[in-house]
Amino acid sequence: MKAVPREKLKKHYEENVLINGINIHIGIWPGKKRPILCLHGLSGNLYSMETFANLLNKKGHKVISYDLRGRGHSDKPKGSYGFNHHIEDLQKIIQHYKLKNSIILAHSFGCMIALRHTLKYPNQTKALILMDGGGLLTLPKRIQILKVLKQSFERLDVVYNSQSDYINLVKNSPLVPKWSKKIHDYFIKELHKVQNGFVCHMPKFVMEEELKEMGGSIHLWKVFLNLILHPINTMKRMKENKRLDFESIKTPTLVLRANQMNLFPNDDLLPKESFLEILKRIPNASGIEINTNHYGILFDNLKKRDNAIVQFTEKH
Repeated sequence: MKAVPREKLKKHYEENVLINGINIHIGIWPGKKRPILCLHGLSGNLYSMETFANLLNKKGHKVISYDLRGRGHSDKPKGSYGFNHHIEDLQKIIQHYKLKNSIILAHSFGCMIALRHTLKYPNQTKALILMDGGGLLTLPKRIQILKVLKQSFERLDVVYNSQSDYINLVKNSPLVPKWSKKIHDYFIKELHKVQNGFVCHMPKFVMEEELKEMGGSIHLWKVFLNLILHPINTMKRMKENKRLDFESIKTPTLVLRANQMNLFPNDDLLPKESFLEILKRIPNASGIEINTNHYGILFDNLKKRDNAIVQFTEKH
């Protein structure tokens, strides 16, 4: 498939759309070929997926990437988080733009939304691309992942005097080993101006609400406390997130797994066994491993990743 000449590409633009009673901030890369819907990760925003939006838009696809509720420039209600709300937001966006036979490209937390949406609305999606997410995890593995994610939690609700202060914090994080201009520009876009400086786009209460819906918490001690004080509800939420009817997903699915450590050995967010389980249980699934970590799969220059995504979209 040849790239569309630059002069024929319409400029990317952003708009707010009222979805399920709140404003959702949406980025649109216009194109005439099959629409691609991008879903970012737990603490990401629409710019997390900009690499793929540009890649696929150059091939002529219409690409939509949006800030999940509670992130970026979307509204941040005090409640109403969890997969069910995200699924319905996604469905309303599909209806609003009258998208047919779209491909969903998701990262991390976004993969769980994509899978659950496909199960609930099986005729809405032509294909799925899941990047380093979507696997079912044991309780010990979830706790291990919370330790990895704790690094990203610490930047929330902090007022930074300058953009440079924030960039220096992120730049020194072991989660982002290969610094680049692309990563710098992304993290600048994470910042929102406030009276005394800058804050990250996602409030900490949103993160806590999302984790609570999965039986977790920003604070590990709260997970154990909830297991003691509210064992039935906590276990119910955990069990709901340990079960997924993969066999009922008939949609062609490409799974990309980042196989390098984030902070310490075996802390991958899509463990090998979970990756293989997806490939075994989804009837029309294929997968490849990429030599990078959970954040590198978004921001590193990876020909293997890009080629796999482009070939998959051409095929479907």
